[in-house]
Amino acid sequence: MSATRVTIDPDDPGSLPEGRVDHAVLDGATEADLVSQQQDDDAEAMRDIARFARLKVPNARTQRAMAESEEMMRRGTARFASAEGMFAELEEVGGQ
Repeated sequence: MSATRVTIDPDDPGSLPEGRVDHAVLDGATEADLVSQQQDDDAEAMRDIARFARLKVPNARTQRAMAESEEMMRRGTARFASAEGMFAELEEVGGQ
Protein backbone atom coordinates (compact mmCIF):
# COMPACT_ATOMS: atom_id res chain seq x y z
CA MET A 1 0.00 0.00 0.00
CA SER A 2 1.31 3.44 -0.82
CA ALA A 3 0.44 6.83 0.66
CA THR A 4 -0.66 9.76 -1.44
CA ARG A 5 -0.54 13.31 -0.17
CA VAL A 6 -3.44 15.50 -1.28
CA THR A 7 -4.23 19.14 -0.53
CA ILE A 8 -7.95 19.86 -0.24
CA ASP A 9 -9.49 23.32 -0.25
CA PRO A 10 -12.84 23.20 1.62
CA ASP A 11 -14.14 26.08 -0.52
CA ASP A 12 -13.24 24.35 -3.81
CA PRO A 13 -15.07 21.08 -4.46
CA GLY A 14 -12.85 20.56 -7.48
CA SER A 15 -9.88 20.05 -5.15
CA LEU A 16 -11.35 16.80 -3.82
CA PRO A 17 -9.45 13.88 -5.29
CA GLU A 18 -11.27 11.54 -7.61
CA GLY A 19 -10.49 7.91 -7.58
CA ARG A 20 -11.80 4.45 -7.19
CA VAL A 21 -13.07 3.10 -3.90
CA ASP A 22 -12.93 -0.61 -3.18
CA HIS A 23 -16.38 -1.02 -1.63
CA ALA A 24 -15.60 -4.60 -0.58
CA VAL A 25 -12.88 -3.26 1.70
CA LEU A 26 -14.86 -0.19 2.74
CA ASP A 27 -17.90 -2.20 3.83
CA GLY A 28 -15.92 -5.14 5.19
CA ALA A 29 -16.79 -4.62 8.88
CA THR A 30 -19.38 -7.09 10.16
CA GLU A 31 -21.63 -6.70 13.20
CA ALA A 32 -19.34 -9.14 15.02
CA ASP A 33 -16.36 -6.91 14.20
CA LEU A 34 -18.19 -3.88 15.57
CA VAL A 35 -19.20 -5.69 18.77
CA SER A 36 -15.66 -6.95 19.26
CA GLN A 37 -14.24 -3.45 18.78
CA GLN A 38 -16.78 -2.00 21.24
CA GLN A 39 -15.81 -4.62 23.83
CA ASP A 40 -12.13 -3.83 23.32
CA ASP A 41 -12.85 -0.10 23.69
CA ASP A 42 -14.87 -0.71 26.88
CA ALA A 43 -12.12 -2.87 28.36
CA GLU A 44 -9.52 -0.19 27.59
CA ALA A 45 -11.71 2.47 29.21
CA MET A 46 -12.05 0.32 32.36
CA ARG A 47 -8.27 -0.14 32.50
CA ASP A 48 -7.82 3.64 32.20
CA ILE A 49 -10.31 4.24 35.01
CA ALA A 50 -8.59 1.70 37.23
CA ARG A 51 -5.21 3.24 36.54
CA PHE A 52 -6.16 6.87 37.18
CA ALA A 53 -8.93 6.65 39.77
CA ARG A 54 -8.40 5.75 43.39
CA LEU A 55 -11.47 3.85 44.47
CA LYS A 56 -12.24 4.17 48.16
CA VAL A 57 -13.90 1.15 49.73
CA PRO A 58 -15.21 1.47 53.27
CA ASN A 59 -13.58 -0.81 55.84
CA ALA A 60 -15.42 -3.88 57.16
CA ARG A 61 -16.78 -2.11 60.27
CA THR A 62 -18.24 0.72 58.19
CA GLN A 63 -19.71 -1.75 55.69
CA ARG A 64 -21.46 -3.61 58.52
CA ALA A 65 -22.84 -0.34 59.92
CA MET A 66 -24.07 0.67 56.48
CA ALA A 67 -25.77 -2.71 55.98
CA GLU A 68 -27.38 -2.47 59.43
CA SER A 69 -28.66 1.03 58.68
CA GLU A 70 -30.07 -0.04 55.30
CA GLU A 71 -31.83 -3.00 56.93
CA MET A 72 -33.34 -0.74 59.63
CA MET A 73 -34.60 1.66 56.96
CA ARG A 74 -36.03 -1.22 54.92
CA ARG A 75 -37.93 -2.56 57.94
CA GLY A 76 -39.02 0.89 59.04
CA THR A 77 -37.33 0.53 62.45
CA ALA A 78 -34.83 3.36 62.10
CA ARG A 79 -34.32 5.27 65.36
CA PHE A 80 -34.42 8.71 63.78
CA ALA A 81 -37.07 10.37 61.67
CA SER A 82 -34.57 12.82 60.22
CA ALA A 83 -30.87 13.44 59.81
CA GLU A 84 -31.20 16.47 62.12
CA GLY A 85 -32.47 14.25 64.95
CA MET A 86 -29.59 11.85 64.48
CA PHE A 87 -26.99 14.63 64.53
CA ALA A 88 -28.61 16.22 67.59
CA GLU A 89 -28.27 12.95 69.53
CA LEU A 90 -24.72 12.47 68.31
CA GLU A 91 -23.85 15.92 69.67
CA GLU A 92 -25.46 15.10 73.01
CA VAL A 93 -23.64 11.78 73.33
CA GLY A 94 -20.38 13.27 72.12
CA GLY A 95 -20.59 16.13 74.63
CA GLN A 96 -20.86 13.85 77.66
